[in-house]
Amino acid sequence: MMSWIRRSFQNRIFVTVLLITLLPLLLCNVVMLQFQVRQSTRDQQLEAEAQLLSFREDLSGLCESAAQVMGDLAQSTVVRSVLRRDTTDSRILYQVLYRRTGALREYTRVDVYLRSGVCCYSTGSALPEEALDPGWGILYAAGQTEGAACRTGTGADAAFQAAQAVRSYDGSVLGYLVVTVEQEDLDRLFGGEYSGTGDLLLLDRFWGLAYSSRPSTARATAAALRTQVLTGGVLDDDTGECRYFVLEEPNTGFLLILQQPLTFTRRALSTFYTISAALGLLCLGLCLLYALWLSRYLSDPVHEMDAAMDSVRQGDFSVQLDIDREDELGRLADSFNLMTREYRDNLERSVQRQRELNDIQIRMMQAQLNPHFLYNTLDSMKWMGITHQVPQIAELATDLATILRTSISPEEFLTLEEELELIDRYLEIQYIRFEDRFSCEIDVEERFQHCLIPKLALQPLVENAIIHGVADQNDGYIKITAAQEGADLILSVRDNGCGIPEDVLAVLNSGDKRIPGRHLGLYNVDQITRLHFGPGYGIRAESRPGEGSCVRLRVPIRRKEPPDAENSGS
Repeated sequence: MMSWIRRSFQNRIFVTVLLITLLPLLLCNVVMLQFQVRQSTRDQQLEAEAQLLSFREDLSGLCESAAQVMGDLAQSTVVRSVLRRDTTDSRILYQVLYRRTGALREYTRVDVYLRSGVCCYSTGSALPEEALDPGWGILYAAGQTEGAACRTGTGADAAFQAAQAVRSYDGSVLGYLVVTVEQEDLDRLFGGEYSGTGDLLLLDRFWGLAYSSRPSTARATAAALRTQVLTGGVLDDDTGECRYFVLEEPNTGFLLILQQPLTFTRRALSTFYTISAALGLLCLGLCLLYALWLSRYLSDPVHEMDAAMDSVRQGDFSVQLDIDREDELGRLADSFNLMTREYRDNLERSVQRQRELNDIQIRMMQAQLNPHFLYNTLDSMKWMGITHQVPQIAELATDLATILRTSISPEEFLTLEEELELIDRYLEIQYIRFEDRFSCEIDVEERFQHCLIPKLALQPLVENAIIHGVADQNDGYIKITAAQEGADLILSVRDNGCGIPEDVLAVLNSGDKRIPGRHLGLYNVDQITRLHFGPGYGIRAESRPGEGSCVRLRVPIRRKEPPDAENSGS
């Protein structure tokens, strides 16, 4: 039965409603000893509530005093100054500590801990030997709140502890103030206010035992009560001989539980309940129907929301709840729908912003492709026109206009064939500039001619081979090749120049996003390729000092669709 109850939220509601509706009917049909049982129960409850109120006043007064003292000490300049310096022998701090804790020392011990969790000052007879972990327990709880945190004690005799972080003016934790209340302290605080037949238990909000007037049976009693609460039962012992009264202390969340023996035992009431059960059976059918309806009414929206949350967890942010009700569950469903819509909209906006940012970065870096060779060409054209009056000026102007027209065009990709034509134009300019001191061979198969690559991606590689490789040689040689590796196209530019220095080579192959001082063209080509195709693509360089270098550009193989294919697709 208990496993069936635990299995479903609906089952728990069903059983709870059934008990709530059925038990009062049974009690209302009690004839024998009805007045005596009710009067005895009432007197017992009034007495227990009065005792619990008295206990709560004592406990609240102690907790409020502790919180006030810790608050005053946490704001003390002396305490902050000593903890900031990690000092463990400050006489002034001891004086402040004893002066401000005078009203607490009868029932508590106040300790001062460094930020590392080591106790350095205490109002007790000796410092605690065991350090506390700032990342766990009472110190961690104090560090997560601005005020005081309260937990059950960690020592053998400690009932509970309250702690507050001492913070600097910028909010960082300098240390901790810990107030410890032991079992014997609570014995003195509560002593004489409850009868010898009863038992007083103090539990935290997680039903952890902090104090009991009967320590020998306290832990077993607390564990039994906690099990009953978690399973939806009422507070009672196994024999039915006792009754429990509960009152919460609002400042700390502790539960005061008073155990008192029942006036009428289970055996005395067995006959009474037998007679009542006969009458209760008449109402059982109605109670079952009502409990079933109410449990479904409350649990169905919960099941729908659980299924919707599971869909969201799997990545489906389009799920929406359709619950036509105006109670708390309906408002919760509306909030869930609003949350998923906002999350979906934010995700779409984030993707769009990233796409726009990538497009801007690509266009900015394409605009930065190295134009130095244009200035050199113009300078060569000017001097050749003045001194020699040679016809090469027209050829230079034509080649330069072709390259410039391509560089400012809106297209981001060119076919390899178009890119190699631009390289031919560029080489004609450089042949004139360097007076044919180098040669360039282009060896690219026809099957690669229609592959798409980023615009002006090869020109910086060839320029680098000329300027930094063969510019100072009389028999310089450059070779441009293309090869396929899997689904990728590898474009290589080799030269027999002086090679690339080791530090520059390391930067080129590192993928460093910082703009280098030299080789800006290679950097831009690498970053444009990575932004287009991902981190697995871009430039890799190899070099042997004095023997030459090789720069390879890796791009995915993408071919330009013929005009007929585009028209047929539309």
